[in-house]
Amino acid sequence: MSYRFYSFRDRTQQSLEQWAERTIEGEVQSCYTRTLVKIFKTFLTGSDLKILEAGCGLGGWVQYFLDKGHRVIGVEYESEVVKRVKGSDSSFPIVQGDVRRLEFLDNSFDAYISLGVIEHFEEGPQKVLSEAKRVLKPGGVAFITVPYLNLFRRICVHPMREIFFFLRRMRGRKDYFWEYRYTKKELARFLEDEGFELLYTGIDDYIPEDRTHHIGLYADFFFLRRKGGEIWELNYPGRLLLRIGRFFSPWLFCSGLHMVARSVK
Repeated sequence: MSYRFYSFRDRTQQSLEQWAERTIEGEVQSCYTRTLVKIFKTFLTGSDLKILEAGCGLGGWVQYFLDKGHRVIGVEYESEVVKRVKGSDSSFPIVQGDVRRLEFLDNSFDAYISLGVIEHFEEGPQKVLSEAKRVLKPGGVAFITVPYLNLFRRICVHPMREIFFFLRRMRGRKDYFWEYRYTKKELARFLEDEGFELLYTGIDDYIPEDRTHHIGLYADFFFLRRKGGEIWELNYPGRLLLRIGRFFSPWLFCSGLHMVARSVK
């Protein structure tokens, strides 16, 4: 069953805060050591594909696919993020929009990419996935990542957060819904209910060869972040814990659950 994850900032504040810590160049560079690279290479086998990234942030993956020779456009909800990207390069293919109401025609894209987006809608991801299916061509492929409700989060991270937010509420502090964290069965059901055929299930984080960056540990424990380091960069205790976790299973600490699904018309 999914876990409701809260923040002490509202949605806009939280979103702008996370992008403020990042750079466009850093986002592009980080793409190349993510587990997603191998997945994209496996399932995006054509050339000159028309790709939509729904919820693209600063556009790191948009640039990645442009460099691969594809036709790409990114949609981002936060207008301040779009202005920042356009301020750096006015020709960059990014538009402001809502992924629940995309301004594209039916059957427009060969691939739809959503990395850490659909979990942020408190009413659930159904409208987002319905729009994804609408704009995909018959047989088009969707790449969907959500925060994974892994074992470590169940038994350690989330109980600690529950205590923290309980004490905040006791002091009259307000909290805000930020995201759901899903199980494999839940995400699979959402996709199948919207008419997708599942092709692959895997991890969204950094590849094992990268021993200094990790999204899961960085996101869940602020004290494991390298002071003054890059986004997702761990300090020494964080790197040690990562090595231990990977020895048992790469799923133990991973941040994201990733599924690839084909649109069945």
